[in-house]
Amino acid sequence: MFSACATPHIQNNNNILKITMKDKSIVKGTGELIYENRVNLVNIDIEQKVYIMDDGSVLTYEDAPVSTGYVYSYGMKRIVGIIFPQYNYDLIDTKGNIFFFKLYSKTDIQYMILENMNKKRIKFVYGISQNVFQSIFNSLINEQKMPKNTQIINRTIKDDKTLYIKSKWSSKNIIVDTIITRTGSMSNLRM
Repeated sequence: MFSACATPHIQNNNNILKITMKDKSIVKGTGELIYENRVNLVNIDIEQKVYIMDDGSVLTYEDAPVSTGYVYSYGMKRIVGIIFPQYNYDLIDTKGNIFFFKLYSKTDIQYMILENMNKKRIKFVYGISQNVFQSIFNSLINEQKMPKNTQIINRTIKDDKTLYIKSKWSSKNIIVDTIITRTGSMSNLRM
């Protein structure tokens, strides 16, 4: 028997990105995979995918599960600060396990939706326009489907697809920043 989950989830299957809540789709978008990369670090394997969506927008999806016996050491705000060091950030709000962030620098603004799966896996989608970000946020807060008339403005696609990957995963994240720790370790108490 299946049960409805009360918290939202980011899903990525067959070039479809969607956010579901209580087993119903709140946001769904179809895209073409234009770049794929894997970053293999000690006890974290990161999957990075860049999609050009049907409306012409470019979204980046990242999935970063930790190995069995490990968890992320810090809260999601601190994790974002470590993984995206080139940005300042604001946590706009949370809904269950979903976090809404605005990342900004002098030259760039990224709107990001992050899912924390019990500190054992994080997923995030970024490259979302401010209007669509606000619509997704409102839809999740009100537990309603996103209006279909919300469109992302078409963008020129960069030749170097790696420029869409904004995260900075590295061995330094593991060793110096101690972004993950063994479960049951006293260091799990970090803020």
